[in-house]
Amino acid sequence: MRQFKINFLMLLLVWIILAVIFGIYDLDISKQLVNQNSDWAKFLEDYGMIPGILVILSGIFIYYSFIKQLSGIWPYFQKVVFFLIGSGLIFYLFDILLGQTVSNHLIIFLSISFAINIIIFIVLHLRAEVQNVIAIRFAKIVVTIALFGYVICIQIVKYIWGRVRFREFDAAFSQFTPWYLPQGFNRFDSFPSGHAAMGWILLPLLILLENKKYWIRYSAFILILIWAVVLAASRVVIGAHYASDVLFGSFFIIITFLAFSKIYNSINQGKSNL
Repeated sequence: MRQFKINFLMLLLVWIILAVIFGIYDLDISKQLVNQNSDWAKFLEDYGMIPGILVILSGIFIYYSFIKQLSGIWPYFQKVVFFLIGSGLIFYLFDILLGQTVSNHLIIFLSISFAINIIIFIVLHLRAEVQNVIAIRFAKIVVTIALFGYVICIQIVKYIWGRVRFREFDAAFSQFTPWYLPQGFNRFDSFPSGHAAMGWILLPLLILLENKKYWIRYSAFILILIWAVVLAASRVVIGAHYASDVLFGSFFIIITFLAFSKIYNSINQGKSNL
């Protein structure tokens, strides 16, 4: 517990320092880094969400397998929500990979997405339910941080904050506002960064490796760290976000991951002591 508090306070201190720095130099940083012709940044803009979406889908499917035999209003509600979200994410993957083709055949791809999801849910329903404690904890944390970290802290805040993206500026940058001054509902949605958040949604994968050798867990952590940082940096380079946008997008997911990992660990330890 003490080590957790120390790590949490260190992370919070780093975040505060960077938030202050970016609050002052956000626009200058973007002026120096933005290159909207960057091929690698364009590639990550188009496809950088895919790993995070796959992690969320895996969490949904595992969690469904865990609760599929439960009865009652709440489990039934969860199953319906998981099915709808799963179908939506599969459709989103088609949209990412096929682009305009999906837009031109919207009903067809919606139907395909629902059909694929129905098949997956039927297979999960026919198979034995997931009983592995680590897999269940992984699924619970993925679903929780996707809801609280991504949907609430990222997507809802985006539309409340109303920050103009760098690439949407006029030549004089007259629409720039620092991150700490929300602009309200105005159709702009730069702050915070959803792509940066999705990069860190890979963190729960470390839970699946907790019984593996140290070098495997450490290597996986380094790969996730590199991926998340590069994806976040690409958002600044392409002009879609500022440094503060990716800082807060990353922070919301990291904090919710640490918090809910601690909560679920404590719950599991409590059950094991009964």
